[in-house]
Order: sequence, then structure tokens, then C-alpha cells
Amino acid sequence: MALYALSNYIDWFYRQSYPALFDAEVSRRLENVRAAFGERETEEVIVEVHLSDDSKRCDYSFREDTGKEIVKNYWLELDFEACATQDITPCYFIDASVLKPGVDASLFYKTALPGLAGIKRADTLHHRVEKCVESLNGRCEALFQLGAMVGRGQDNSLRIFPDDMKRADVLGYLKDLNWSGDLEALDSFLCKCELEGGCGLLRTDFDLFVDRISDKIGINIMLRNTPEIVCRWLDFLESEGLCLPEKKADVLRFLTADPNYDPFIQNDIAHFKIPFENGKPLGAKAYLRHNGVQVKEFRAFYAPVQMNLELTSRCPLRCPQCYCDLNKGKDLPIDKALYWLKNAAEHGVHHINLSGGETMCYPYLYRLIQFCHENGLQSNVALSGWGIDEKSLQKLIDCGVTNIYISLNGSTEEINQKSRDGFDYAIRSLELLQKKAFANTYINWVMHSFNAEDFPAMLELAERYGVSELVVLVFKPNASYELPSLPTGEQVREIAKIIRAYKGPVRVTAEGCFSQLRALLGQRFFTNLNRGITRGCGAGRDGISVSVDGKLTPCRHLEIEEDWNDILDYWQGSQTIKTLRTMEDSPENPCSGCRYQRYCLPCAAVNYKQKGKIFMGCDCCPIRPEKQEDDE
Repeated sequence: MALYALSNYIDWFYRQSYPALFDAEVSRRLENVRAAFGERETEEVIVEVHLSDDSKRCDYSFREDTGKEIVKNYWLELDFEACATQDITPCYFIDASVLKPGVDASLFYKTALPGLAGIKRADTLHHRVEKCVESLNGRCEALFQLGAMVGRGQDNSLRIFPDDMKRADVLGYLKDLNWSGDLEALDSFLCKCELEGGCGLLRTDFDLFVDRISDKIGINIMLRNTPEIVCRWLDFLESEGLCLPEKKADVLRFLTADPNYDPFIQNDIAHFKIPFENGKPLGAKAYLRHNGVQVKEFRAFYAPVQMNLELTSRCPLRCPQCYCDLNKGKDLPIDKALYWLKNAAEHGVHHINLSGGETMCYPYLYRLIQFCHENGLQSNVALSGWGIDEKSLQKLIDCGVTNIYISLNGSTEEINQKSRDGFDYAIRSLELLQKKAFANTYINWVMHSFNAEDFPAMLELAERYGVSELVVLVFKPNASYELPSLPTGEQVREIAKIIRAYKGPVRVTAEGCFSQLRALLGQRFFTNLNRGITRGCGAGRDGISVSVDGKLTPCRHLEIEEDWNDILDYWQGSQTIKTLRTMEDSPENPCSGCRYQRYCLPCAAVNYKQKGKIFMGCDCCPIRPEKQEDDE
């Protein structure tokens, strides 16, 4: 369960824009909510909006869990009017799932009901609540909630929420309670909801008085949170005059918005509500929810989580695997580097990867690390080890570097030099990092066909130098756009087997680009955990890059430069980014026939560099369908 302070949800609300639903007055009143309740922790909040009129007011609710059996959770609803000042009186809704027909709930009536309604009102309405519970028999299992509308000044009633029922059971239940409304008209409207809107089970609510239930009831519609189903329902509401077209558009935009990263907050819709009185619907509301847990798969975050800065193309080493054009000798201008770092901080980017060429060749490296540290950005520096001595390493640490990645492709110089130069530099850097007890030391190990069998020795090396994590990288096309030393499917499966079995002190992970290995690592007997945003290539999904020329690209290896002045505008407006996020919708061979298709998204840079376009179809995949006969 992910609990975040209410102020985090308010901040997330501000990052989004739905002009048909909210105005500046909503934001002003939410600041009163922040002042009164901002430190309270919750897993979900709901923003209640009106769909059928021009009103841009909203009520704000949040849930608190108790960890107790009698009342598992309760909601505080903060009415729009009540939020005009910081002296906010909430309405309260408590879990009432222990109230079941034929089940003794005396403890609830003795403790929870007086706590909700006050002793006097609880005594007055106790037997009426029992009648509402017993009338559920054969229709649904229990009550869902009880509410006290304290914030609205209603001190002589309780709000009753039975759990989900079928249409016929709703009508029979209301009849048993002597509802004075028009049952025939209600039945007619509910039939239309079923036929046109596609809704099935219903959850009603009404106010309970000493001698009656309210004429006005609420019809609560719970739908599957897919854009297609919600759009169909909104079309029905619009046809009934219960939803304005501009509000329908904003509700759909809310539902399909990408989630926030830190803290993780995702949008969905709790339910819709239609107040019904005098034989007709009075309007419609949508209960827009911010969830602190993942409730659906998604393809990108609302803003980039990480950004790579290609600081330089200069490097004194000559690695066989290198994908850089070392003859240009360019550096990223410092003014452009700082511009993009400032922009990243403004948009909530968390991780800044500082890379090259050889990162230590960049003359302003320490300055950028210091800037990241002072502006809440985590800086990750990838190094070959060249240029690292005790003094330079200490300066990196003093400037506030977060993580240091040492590139090393073999446990011996003989193995390493087949793809990388500078073995002694890398080992010396690991020795210095261990001496300084630097906690966040990583090894980047690029897997090739000739070093796959060396992987167990690499684990031993990582343990020997106190490395915190060994990251397995996939080989990207070299500077000639070639892939000369790809591992075999057997080798990739063996590495996955070793990683799953390893119980040592070093964390072992596969980078997102190595989606084939991640798909194998995510295997379970009935399913695969490598899905959603984690399934593979993160270009344009969780990260972007700045080229050595200062232009934005989807990733360091996908060199499609574009002229944008703002990270978020690029993230949400670039056609290249949109293409990257939809390439799995039309997979080509061999991906289209692969058992791992849903759990794998190969590196987009490979196809782009070798075939000149972005698509999902990896001919060089070591676990492609014709090679899967050995898979379990």
C-alpha cells in the first residue's frame, strides 16, 4: 500500500490542466485543504465534478485506513462550500461492510455508529439502519458505507450506501423501504443505462430519516476504466443531456493521462453518479480518482523520469564496441547544459545521466554535478575510469554525485579488450571507490557473445570490490551501425538463469533496453511480470536525451534531433515520441509471432539505425520465435 501526504496529490492535481472541469477558485480552495489536511496520508483521493452544467466547483475526498476489523476505512469529504476557508468541517463516510443480513453487528452499533453520528442520532436511527440491512437479504451481501453529512449541516439523517445490486434488486429494495419516488420511471431510466451505457451492477444511496428515506436518491455507476467503455458511457450521458461535450473531453483526458513518477500517482475514475428525483435524473457527476497504487498498465510517465546529457564525443580510448563518432571532438556548450538542467528541475525530472564519449573529458563536469545536487536532481555519471585518481574522485563526491557507473565488460583484461579499452583504469577506479566506501558504485557490463561465459566471474569481481549493483546492458549498434557480437539465445537464457539463482550481496539488474533478458527474468509459471512501463525500451516513455549539439532526442542511441525549447512540450508534442509509444500496436515479424510479445519491447535504436524507421520487429533478437524451441 502506497501512502502519500495529501499535499502530494494536490501538487499532482496542479500539474494537470482540465479547463472545462476546474477553474482558479478550485485551486484557491485546495490551498485551504492543504493547510488543514495536507500532512494526512492516504492511498487515494477523489475529485467530484459536475458534468451536466457549467459549474467548475468540485468536492474533494480522501480515504484513511484504520487497520481495524469493525471499520476498515473511512472517507472525509470536503465540500466546495466548506473549503472557502481553512476552517473546514468534513462530511464523514465509514466502511459498513460488517452490516450484513442475519449477522450480529451489535459492536458496530455500540461503537462505530455513535462515533459517526453522535449518540443522540445513533439512538434515533439505529433500528432504521437495521431495517435497511435486513432488507438487503437476497439482494446483496452487505452495506457498503454509512455517511454523516456534517459538513452540510444535515444533523437529522444518515446517508446509506448498499453494496452493488442488479436493477431488479434495486427496485425491490427501494420498494421494501417505502421509497416515495416513481419506481416505474426509475426502472425505465435504469433500463436505458443498461442498454445504452453498458452498465451492469448499481450502487444506490439515499438519506435515512426516522420516518422515511429521502425522495432524492443517487445512482452510482461503476465501470471498467477503459477509454472505450467510459467514452460509451459519456456518449450516453451526453445524449440524455447529462454531460456537456467539453466536459466529456476533459474527463477522457483525465482518464488517459500518464501517471506521475515520484510519488507514483495514477488517474482513474472511481464511479459516476446520477441524482434521481421526481421521476427523472437531475444531472451527472464524475468521481475522478488519484491513486497511489498502480491500477492499470501505462506506456509513459507524465514527464520524463530521467534525462541523459551527452556531454562530449571526445574520448582518449578506442573501444571496439563504441557507438560515438570520436573524430568530431565536440563538447556540449555549458549554457545549453545548464538550460536543460534548469528545465528538467522545473518539470520534476529525477535522474540526470551524464555521459560521453569519456565523461571526464568534459571541462564543466563538476559544475554540472554541483548544479544537480543543489537543485534536487540525482546525477549519474558513467565513467571508463580514465582520468580518475583519488583527487578527482573526491571532487566528484564533494560536488554531490549520486551514482557512479564504471564500464567494464570482462573480469580479465583479455576478455574486456575484445569490446572495451582501459581495463586497468576501470579496476583502479573500483579500488578507489571501495577505499572511499562510496555506497552507490555500479558496474555497467555490456553482454556480448564472447563474454557471456565470464558473467559468474564478473559477479565475483563485483563482490570483491563492494559494488552495489551490476547492470547488464544490451549491445547497441556500433559507430558503423553494426551488431557484430550478439549473444545467442542459449547464452541469454543462461544469464537469466544465473541472475535468478544468485543470492549474493550485489544487486543484478538488466537495463530496460535489454527487454529480451527482462522478459526471461520476468517469467512465472502462469504469467510474466515484465509488463507496462518496465517491459523494455524506455525511449520517450521514461526518459529523453540531450545531444552534444544541445538538441532533444528520445534517447542517447536514437539520434533524432528536434528543436524544442521545453522538455514537457517535447514530451507531449513530439511526433517521434508518439510513434515510440505506439510501436507495439502494430508489431512486425518476428515480434508479431513471439510468445514474449506482450512482455518485451526491443531497443528502437537498433531498427532505426539499421533500417531507418521506428517499429517493433527485431530480426537480430536472440530469443525470436524460431529460436524458442529451447524455452520452457
